[in-house]
Formats: sequence, structure tokens, C-alpha cells
Amino acid sequence: MRIRLTARLAVLALLGAVPIGAVAQERVCPKPADFAPPPLTFSPPSYIDTSRAGGEPVSVIGHDGSINVSAHAGTTHVYKNPSAAPGAGDFLVGYANQTLNWRSTDGGQTWKYVGTLGLPAGPHSLTSTGFSDPDFAIDQAGKIYNVEIDLANNAVFSSNDDGQSYAIAHPQVAPGDRPWLAALEKDEVFLYINSLPKSFWRSTDGGITWSLISTSPPFNGDFHPDPRNPNDGLIGPVGTYGAAISADDGRTWELHYGANTGSNTGFNGIATVGIDRAGHIYQAAAGSGEVSFSAFNRDTKTWGPRVDIPHPAGGDTLWPWIVAGDDGRVAMTWYQTLPGKPDEYYVYASYTLNARGTVAQCSDGSTVFIPPQFSTANASGRMIHKGQICLQGTICNADLGEGGDRRLGDFFTINFTHAGEIFIASGDTMLRSPTGGPKPVANPIFIKQSGGAPLLAKPDRVRPSRCLLDLPVCPPPRAPR
Repeated sequence: MRIRLTARLAVLALLGAVPIGAVAQERVCPKPADFAPPPLTFSPPSYIDTSRAGGEPVSVIGHDGSINVSAHAGTTHVYKNPSAAPGAGDFLVGYANQTLNWRSTDGGQTWKYVGTLGLPAGPHSLTSTGFSDPDFAIDQAGKIYNVEIDLANNAVFSSNDDGQSYAIAHPQVAPGDRPWLAALEKDEVFLYINSLPKSFWRSTDGGITWSLISTSPPFNGDFHPDPRNPNDGLIGPVGTYGAAISADDGRTWELHYGANTGSNTGFNGIATVGIDRAGHIYQAAAGSGEVSFSAFNRDTKTWGPRVDIPHPAGGDTLWPWIVAGDDGRVAMTWYQTLPGKPDEYYVYASYTLNARGTVAQCSDGSTVFIPPQFSTANASGRMIHKGQICLQGTICNADLGEGGDRRLGDFFTINFTHAGEIFIASGDTMLRSPTGGPKPVANPIFIKQSGGAPLLAKPDRVRPSRCLLDLPVCPPPRAPR
């Protein structure tokens, strides 16, 4: 009997059983829900301008905290359906063959149109032209750059006073379509032209003179400074399946393929990347009713698995855009239709606080991997467009019916303030003409986060706004009457 008991104890020990008289402890591990971000909510959309065009809006935050938005003037976005003609004032009034610019100093509550020498009317610059394709950049000294095109020219203009005026402009850097900008050190700005012909340029005097770097850069969309190499580093997307990283001001590039996104979703949009302040890279894709996400770990040089973003099933998805804040804090947006309503478009958004996933410890010391957790919201809360959206670029202009409706352009964008508050700038076609029909162009709207966590753990520091036109001495403020 004693021998049999001894044998049983030995078997229990081999099986990892606890000694007689002890109580077995259950292994407890964190659950994905433990890492879910607080629910994401947004305030109702507000119009930046109800009487000017606003397709393809982009944004930049000045070092003074001002929010600057720029949009397509509408020339190749005009809806040529005859029923839209009575609303032509949004396109014709004040048209200057330039992109349109606005600035807000109260977090997006009110907006001022930026015209000639900071006036609320007229062209923004006296020496540049280009009705479309804006893209902002800001250098380390706080100079804001923007670009505009006439299909044959790319003009770059800049502001030394936080977007209050654009006194300096280069009328023609190079020909080509769909430019993108990025800026690094003081007065250093880069221009990438995506097609007809493709080229990559650099200026070190604030955009006054330019030198050609390459006619075959490997990236093909919106590119950004590299937080790990702020003086010389650039990062751009390679479709939706990778990223290109340069450590030498764009002269050479290191390619990292394998992002698990667009190849599986019928990607519909413009390639872009999000880069958090730790330097990690993120890509998002939307199309064919799917929304997906993938993260690149700069330390291991590997792309993480595909993550499917929660969103309404059964509808269509298109035009994703992505932005990243502090390490692992990422937000994305896209257009979404709902089941059974293929012609009703909403703005959706989602965000995460653990974008590369989290290795969490269990009660027994072992670990589990928690994939990125997202919170998704109907950011617009209402339709921003009803009807078809033409996806054929300027070819849309040949169709005078609903199939030629290109008022929203080809994309819209998401960003965040110096407090880390997420906001979205989009076109909107819900305002009606004086006779009750559609307008020939979209109007710009602003949608700001009202609930959930910010993309920054603590707000950035901001400085006072610079003088209008970069005057050496700011005039004293006028006393209220």
C-alpha cells in the first residue's frame, strides 16, 4: 500500500500536479477587452465654408496650434449635371485659379478664409497658380508649405506666419499630376510628383529654388518625415503593401514589403502611411466592403498580421486615410455605406491605443499576445453624400449624369491637434442650390473627436502666433470698440 501511494505521488509530480494539501491556482490572462480603447465619438459635422468648394481637403497644425485646411477649388470636380447649374456661385464667386485655404484658431469652431495678404478674399499668393491637389507640410521652424497644380505646373507656396498669409510662392517647380510635400529642417522642403512625369525635388531655401533628386523614387503617395531621423529621414508608402524609408534626404531608399492590407481588400484610394512618434509605420486599406490594417515594427523590421477593423458589414468602403500619434496610437477614416443603401455615404473612423499589439503577462508568469484593439464610430452621424461617386478621375467630367459626380474628389483626410484630438476634413454634398437642386461642387466640413482617448499622451507645447506677413514687430492689438 505504501509503495502504491508513493508511485501515485510520483505520477502526479510528473503531470505538474500540486502537492497534497495545496490548492491549484487557475491561470489568469488578460483579455483583448482589457486593451480596448475608450469608445470613440465625434461632434456633429460643421461646415468650414458654405459658399466655396472643398473636395480633397488636407490639413496641417501650425506651431501656434492653429488648424489650417486647404482644398481643391473645384475646377475638375464640377458636377456637370444641368440640375446643379443654379449653385454655380460656389465655384465661380471669388475663383482665382488657386487652391482654397482656411485657418481656425479656436479648435475648428470658426474659420477664416485666407486670401491676399491675409485678407478674407482674393488669391492666396500673387505669383502662383493651380486650382487643385493641395498638400501641406511644415518644417521644424514652423514654416508651412502648400502645393497646387494646373495639370501642367506644380506651384509651391509658403507661410511664415502660421498660415495667416502666403507671401512667397514658386510658380513652376515642375510639370506633372498629384504632388505631395514633406518638410524637415528649417527651409527644407521636398516635392514628390506622382505622374506625367514622375519626379522628386528638394529645396533648402524655403521653396524658392529646387533641385531634382530622382525621376524614379520608389514610393507612390503621401510621404512624411521619419521621427527616428528628423533631419534627414523620409518615409513613404509603396502601394498598400509596403513602405520606403530614406535616411539621406531621399537619395537612397530601403524597401520593406509585406504589409497585410490592400492586396486582400480591393483597395480603393490613394496610398498613405501613418508614422507614430516612435517611428513605427502603419498602413490601412478599404474596399470591397472590407477595412484592414497592418503595422510595421521598426525594431524587428517585420509587418504584423492583417487586422480587420470593425465596421458595418454588408456596405461598401472606400478612400481610407491614416494618422498616428504617440507610440501605438493610430486613427483611420474611410467612407462607408450601409446595407441596402449603396448610394448613402457616411464618414467612419476607428482608433487604437495598441497598434502593434501587446504582449501581456498572465498570473503564472507566462505571456499572451493581444492584437490591436479598435473602437469604431460613425464619425459624421449623417450622410455626407447621396448618389454615385465617380472613381475615374478627370474622365468623370465627360459624364453629365449622376455617373459623372466627382465633387468629393479622390480622397479625404484625418489628423489630430496639438492636444491629440482627432479630426476629419472631408467634402460634403448635402447643401442644396438656391433652387433646391444639387450644388456643382462639394463644400468642406470639419468633424472633431468628442469622446475617447487622444492620440497624444500629453499635449504638445504651442507658441504664440507669429506676426501677419512675418513682420519684425507685431502691431499692437486694437482696443475693442
